[in-house]
Amino acid sequence: MAATRLQQAWMEEDVPQCGYCQSGQIMSAVALLSKKPNPTDIDIDDAMSGNICRCGTYQRIRKAIHRAASMQAGKAKSAA
Repeated sequence: MAATRLQQAWMEEDVPQCGYCQSGQIMSAVALLSKKPNPTDIDIDDAMSGNICRCGTYQRIRKAIHRAASMQAGKAKSAA
């Protein structure tokens, strides 16, 4: 499940800080990955632009999305 991989990547990249924006960030990231399984930085920035992080963890959010995409790609390759 994409959400589980994303949540795992979120924790591995230490994205959560205060938690204020996390639900919106995660929902937007899941929606992005369902549309674009291998998003570019521009895709991520566009998809996440409506979410404001008071703690400024934008770089970690981007890394977590890339990590989740890589995890999905690895799973797809192993299933083939």
